[in-house]
Formats: sequence, C-alpha cells, structure tokens
Amino acid sequence: MTRRTLALFASAALLSGCGDSTAVSDLNNVSAETIKGGLTTASARLLVTGLLNQYRNSATGTWLVFPETMARDALRIDKAESRFLSEIIGSTAPDYSAFTGGGAFTGFFVGIRSANTLIDAAKGATAASGMSTAELSSLVGLGQTIKALNYWNVMETRDSIGMPIALNQPITAPPAPWCDKPSVLAYISALLDSGSTALLAGSAVFPVTLPSGYTAVAGTPAGFNAFNRGLKGKVEFYRGISRQGGTGATGYNAAVTALGQSFLSTTAAMTLGVFENYSTASGETQNPRVDAALHLNSVVNDSVQAGDTRSAKIVKALAPYSITISGTVVSTQYDFAQSLGAASLTAPIPILKNEELLLLRAQAQIERGQLALATADINTVRTSYGLAAYAPPFATAAAARTAVLYEKRYSLLMEGAQRLVDLRAYGTLNATSFKPGPNSPFAGDIFTQALPIPLNEVSARGGSVTAAACP
Repeated sequence: MTRRTLALFASAALLSGCGDSTAVSDLNNVSAETIKGGLTTASARLLVTGLLNQYRNSATGTWLVFPETMARDALRIDKAESRFLSEIIGSTAPDYSAFTGGGAFTGFFVGIRSANTLIDAAKGATAASGMSTAELSSLVGLGQTIKALNYWNVMETRDSIGMPIALNQPITAPPAPWCDKPSVLAYISALLDSGSTALLAGSAVFPVTLPSGYTAVAGTPAGFNAFNRGLKGKVEFYRGISRQGGTGATGYNAAVTALGQSFLSTTAAMTLGVFENYSTASGETQNPRVDAALHLNSVVNDSVQAGDTRSAKIVKALAPYSITISGTVVSTQYDFAQSLGAASLTAPIPILKNEELLLLRAQAQIERGQLALATADINTVRTSYGLAAYAPPFATAAAARTAVLYEKRYSLLMEGAQRLVDLRAYGTLNATSFKPGPNSPFAGDIFTQALPIPLNEVSARGGSVTAAACP
C-alpha cells in the first residue's frame, strides 16, 4: 500500500453509512503476504476472485446513483437524506467532506491495489507456481484490464479534476502526483494495450475460473481480450471528443479500430456482454439497484418514443414520490423496473454489452464524418427494439448525435455513468439543454459536471490539489 492508499482507506468510514463502504472481507483484499511464498493456482484463484468481487462492490451504489442523478435520469428521494438531491442536482455543490463528495471514489483504488497485487505476483512467479508462462501472461492481462477499468470509472465522475495514476509505490513514498485528464486517459489507454498484449500471449484458457457473468464473452483470454478492446474503443472515443486535450480524429480512428477487435456484432443479441451477477444465497451479494428510495425522473418517461420496447424498463407507480428541497418540491411517479420485486435482487448489471459497443462506434463514425456508417449502427440497435429505421444517412452530424444519444439513454438506462459522460462530452449538461421543469427542479441549478476530491485526500496532500500533466 502507498500513503495515497492509506488516505483513501481513511475515508472509508465516511462512505460506509451511505452504501459506498470499502469494509470488505479478506477475500476481497488478498494481500501480498498471502502469496509471500510464491504464486500458486490456489492463491491466483483467491487474487482473481478478490479483484473481480471488489470491482463488483465498487461499481454499484453511489457510482451508479450519483451520475444517473447528475444526468437527470434518476432521483433518489429519501426524506432522511436529502443530499442525494440537494447536492447533486441542486444549487449547492457536493460537499467534499461528505458522502456526496467522497462517493464513487475509494473502492476503485482498493481495486487498483488488488490488481497490482495480482499483476506483480504473476510477473514474479516461477515454474514452481504450477502455471505456464502463457497462463501467467493471461493473469497479467486480466489484471491490467480490470485495473484500467477501475481508473476509467473514477474518471467518469471526476473528469477534468483528474486523479493520481502512479500508485504502485512503497508506503514510504510521497503521495502520487495528481494528474490531469489527458494524462489519465493516455495512461488508461496504454494500460489496456499492455493488457491486450499479455492476453494475446496468454494460454487458451485461464488457470482460474471466472464468475458466470464473464463467461459468455470473456471466459477465455481471447474473449477477455475482446472485452479489453471494447473498453479501449470507449476510452479512445472519449479521448477524441474531450474538451481538455482531446485527440480528435486520432482518437476516433483508434476507437473504430479497437471496437472492430472487440465482441461488437451486428447480428448477435444486443445484450451479449460482460455482466455482474447477483444472488440471494447466504453470503452472496444482491443487486444494489433494488432500493425503495431510487426512482426514475419523470422526464425519462416523457421522452420515450412510441413503440420503443425499452419502455418496459419504466414503471408507473400508484402515487407520486416527492420531497421538498430548499422550498422546491421534487416529484416523480416512475420507477425503474429492475429496482422492484424479488426477481430484481438477482438481475445482472452489464459492465459492457454489444449495443453499447455499436452505439460507441456510431458516435466515433459521426465525428469522423461517416454518417451513413453511423446511421447503420444506430439502426441495428433501434430496430431491435421495435422502432423504425432512420433512412441513411443523417443530414447533419448534430441530427446523428441527437439520435445516438436517444438510443444510448434507453439502452443503458440505470446501468452506469454513460449518459453523464455523454452529456458532458457534448457540452449539453447545462441550463440551455435542460429547461426548467421536472428534470431540473431547482432555481439556480449549478449543473455539477464532476464530483470533488474527497476531504481526506485533499488533507493528505496538505490541503491543496492541482492537476498537472504527468509523463
């Protein structure tokens, strides 16, 4: 652990009362001491299980609720805790000393530490491990891919604020430099490439068994590489369109190339992908979206097109839910279908799926000026949900962007931070795009673009954090 990680653990108590706890069992934090005598298949299994379980614990809770609320698609109406609204879509900025400022942060760095433990152990393993060089390489690639995913998820909520990246240092080292967004995205991209190289040099099968949610796509090193390339395509598109050091055409071209190497398919099911699975069995984790206080903003229902079968995700409640924040009544009468009922407790949540890859490629093609190709990908998704195809191509890039954002909104509803990232990337997370009404209920709404750096992290750095370019 680094001093940096110690600061993150110090904030765990702050987060634990609001569903973002990092108080995980030893299985989720298998330490380097566990493998001091050398990596074995058994200890590799523990490391991989812990890494993937830690990721599942991190990429839920506030990581899902905060971005979906900032994007005006979700409302968590809890009269005992109004900050889910007052500091997320209100006129008050998130408090960096509270759970709104510290949420969706610490757990991902625990995951990065877990990934480093796996990667270092696999790289340092000998023949005594009982695993071949190719098998060890596949473990390195898995670890680097999930490590990159943890970094990306932090960037989804912090964006231009940046984050540290040089975290695999001794405890005696000073806190890692705080890097700006272009540096972080470049690092994530390179880390995914390293993971891909290791996976391609890997064995035909992993020396460990992965959770069932991974097996349809990423159950083998080759399949995991297709997952890796999908993540690479996502990162490269947003590198291209970034308003801070964007790579432009270079990023869009790289995105299209990487997506072509992923599991993207115009003929496979839209839901083909990598998922987090949940269970109600003793000692297992239940789906965190089952939350009686979590609802859909009414604008989600108001904006869905007639005949769109994705509207089944939207359920009208018997009576409105409401709360008064600073004199303003916030109200909705809509729920997310998979937040209701016993069956939802075991409903899987996608990490990455085919329809997102198709729509990411459409976004990249739009920015490349390939409107006919973009229209084809949009129509592949659109027609699968009962809607009429657009006659290709779109007349303008603006029209194509509007179309792809509609599809992404309803295909990925309540699955992560995608809509927040899109609205911010296109410069539409603002008062001009959100007219006064149910989707923006506060006078003086500041349209928070990113969550702040948690107080404990700032304090560990002497009270001031300034992002800078990192090599």
